[in-house]
Amino acid sequence: MRWPSVLDRAPKQRPRPRVKIELSGSLPAWTVRGLAASAIIVLATPVLGGWVIPLVAALLVMVIPHQGTLAGLALLAGLWLVAEPPSLVLCATLTLLLHVVLVTVRLTAPVGVTARIETRLLGRVLAAFVVIQLIAQAMVGLAFTAMEQLPPLPWIGVLTIAALAVAILAAVRWVARHTQ
Repeated sequence: MRWPSVLDRAPKQRPRPRVKIELSGSLPAWTVRGLAASAIIVLATPVLGGWVIPLVAALLVMVIPHQGTLAGLALLAGLWLVAEPPSLVLCATLTLLLHVVLVTVRLTAPVGVTARIETRLLGRVLAAFVVIQLIAQAMVGLAFTAMEQLPPLPWIGVLTIAALAVAILAAVRWVARHTQ
């Protein structure tokens, strides 16, 4: 048995292999963040009546896509609803924008700014987004109808039933695809 000495050479370390992942279609993460930020500016500015809060929210989504950003924006939305009398348009817009921020944060926070996100993944996320928004917006409409601030609108009931039907169909399709 031979004891290692100080004069022995250290074992050679092999260089790490270069890894390259080929994607058929993709977008950089900064593009997804930019789309979310532009949606915030376009949708929130007319509803909130000013540029400051939408610009700050868009900047936060672009620069700091983190769960803390989402929590801060949700707190800001809650404070806005306490300070202002809630309206159907305001609540529906805030529901949509907070969901946009949530989806953007979940997609882009774990990766770098220049990382690429596959378009097939974006398509799946967009399909789930639409289903969830159908249900959420129908619930906002029903909540305002129940609070009797709006006259009873039969189209809200139709939209709610349609949203629930789409959600149930999407859930059944998802279960059928992922359990076989």
